[in-house]
Amino acid sequence: MGEKTGKRELNKAKKRAEIVAIASRWFCEHGYGATSMSAIADELGGSKTTLWSHFSSKEELFVAVVDWQVECFAQDLERTLDINHFSTSTLRKLCLRLIQQLIDSSASPLYRLVVSEGERFPEIVEAYFRLGPARLRSRIHRFFATHFEEPDASELSRLVITALVGFRSEVLVNPIRPKTSDREHFVDMLIARLRLDGIEPAGH
Repeated sequence: MGEKTGKRELNKAKKRAEIVAIASRWFCEHGYGATSMSAIADELGGSKTTLWSHFSSKEELFVAVVDWQVECFAQDLERTLDINHFSTSTLRKLCLRLIQQLIDSSASPLYRLVVSEGERFPEIVEAYFRLGPARLRSRIHRFFATHFEEPDASELSRLVITALVGFRSEVLVNPIRPKTSDREHFVDMLIARLRLDGIEPAGH
């Protein structure tokens, strides 16, 4: 009985992942407004009841897409932060990896979608911010908090996220893609401007 239940749950999880992958492509390629549950169900194949048994609305499905992409993003971030204590070299590595993720991964089409359709569908803005930027800032904050006192850790995390997202926004409207050296120069300039040597570490 337990083996059958386990297999059933595994198949259910696989089907859910398949739905989320299809929906992710539809949202990014066609936009939130132009994507329908019926279109996703048609591509999924089989009974439309299958889709509705996993997700009761398009908004719920969008939240699952964002959560899935953010989880992939977060796993990569954790590998970058394999040393969970602050150092300037780890911060540099972190910033360069975040820029690569923000520009080159599936995060970029999703960001475009939220910016372009967020005014018409404010619910996707709330979901995207709660699951994406807010969680990312919280993780960066914990990284800074291993070395700096509050409110310095909070302010540093806000400045770093704002700078990197701003860099991504500039890249998206610039027809010339930044070279690796451009990214490195930006990150080195950012770290220098943070003036970390002038901030008292925690415990002092």
